[in-house]
Amino acid sequence: MIYSAGIAISLFLLIILISKKQKNNADKIMTAWFFFAVLHLVYISWYAQGGYFERPQLIGWEMPLPLLHGPFLYLYIASLTNQRSRFPGILHFLPFLLAYLVLAPVLLSLPAQDWLNETKTQQFRPFFNGFLVVIIASGVIYVILSLMLLHRHKKNIADQFSSTDKITLNWLRYLIAGIGVIWGIVIFYRTPQTLYISVALFMFFIGYFGIKQVGIFADPPPAAPLSTAVPADALLTTKTTSEAGGVKMKYERTGVTEEGVIKIHEALICLMQEKQLYKEPELTLGDLAKELQIHPNILSQVINSQEQMSFYDYINTQRVAAFKQLLQQPESRQFTLLSLAFECGFNSKSSFNRNFKKITQYSPTDYLKLNNIQMANPDTKENPAAR
Repeated sequence: MIYSAGIAISLFLLIILISKKQKNNADKIMTAWFFFAVLHLVYISWYAQGGYFERPQLIGWEMPLPLLHGPFLYLYIASLTNQRSRFPGILHFLPFLLAYLVLAPVLLSLPAQDWLNETKTQQFRPFFNGFLVVIIASGVIYVILSLMLLHRHKKNIADQFSSTDKITLNWLRYLIAGIGVIWGIVIFYRTPQTLYISVALFMFFIGYFGIKQVGIFADPPPAAPLSTAVPADALLTTKTTSEAGGVKMKYERTGVTEEGVIKIHEALICLMQEKQLYKEPELTLGDLAKELQIHPNILSQVINSQEQMSFYDYINTQRVAAFKQLLQQPESRQFTLLSLAFECGFNSKSSFNRNFKKITQYSPTDYLKLNNIQMANPDTKENPAAR
C-alpha cells in the first residue's frame, strides 16, 4: 500500500509540474528530472515488493538511472542561478547513454530466468560492483560541482546586489543536502526499502517546492548605451596590447583601458557623492551602471579592481561611512541608531549590525562607547548573530 501511495503522489506532482504554465528553463529541467525520478521510484518499488520474481527480464535495466540525478541537479541549479555550464547540457548525460551500451550486452548474455540464479550470475559480480562504484562516484562528483555552483552564485549575488536579506539560497541547499543524504544511504545502508522511503520523501519535497520555485537570480541586464556620463576615451572598441612586449592589457576582456578604468572610477565617486545612491535600500549593480550609462560588467570590474571589494561591500561601506558622519552631528543623536541606519540605506537591523561590524570591527554600541557618543534614543539592542 505504501508503495502504491508514494508512486501515486509522485505521479500527481509530475502532472502538476508538466501542467505548470510559463515554464522557464529551470522548470523544464525539473520536469524532465522528475519524470526519470518517478521511473526510478517505480523500479525501486518493484524490487522492494519482489516483482523481479515474476518478470526477471526487467532485472538490471534500471541501473544507469542514478547517473541522471547528478547531471539534472547540476543543470537545474545552473539554470536557476543563471550560470552557464562549461559544456553543452547533453554532454552531462553521455555517461548514462554509455552505461546502457556497456550494460546491454551483459544483461542479454543470459536467459532472463538465469538472473534469479546466484550461481549463474556470480561471474558478473565484479562488473556490477564496478558499475556501482561509477554510479556512486558520479553522484559524489555532481554534489561537489553543485556546491561549487552555489558558492559561485553567492559571489555573483555580492557583485550584483547591495542588500541580500530577501535573497535566500535555502531551497538549493536543501536540494543538494537531500541528494547527498540519498547517496549516503546508497553507500552505507542500501536496501530497496530504505532507498524507496528516502527517494519518495525527497521527491515529495522537490515536487512541492519545485512547482512554486522561481528564478532566484534575474537575468543580467542588457548592455546600456554609452554616453557622456563616462568620458568616451575611457572605452575601447577593439582589444589592444601594451607597447612593451605585446602583453595583453589587464582590462582587455571588457575593452577598457587602464586610464579608462580610472576615469570611470572617478565618475563613480562623483556620482555617489552627488546623488548618494547608496541610500537606495534595493540598489543593484544594474541600477548604478544605468546611471553611469556603462555595461554592468565594466562597472563590476572597476569596483573590484579599484576598491578591492565586491559591489555589495562597496555600497555597504558607503552606508556605514554615511552613518558615522550622521553620528558626528549633534542633531542626529535624538534619533535611534536604527532610524539613522535606515536613512543611510540599510533595510534591516540585522543587515546594519552585520555590515557595521564587518567594516569597522566594532558593534554599533561598542563604536558609540569608543567615541564617547551619547544617544538620546540609542536603541542598542543588537542582533546576537552580528556579534
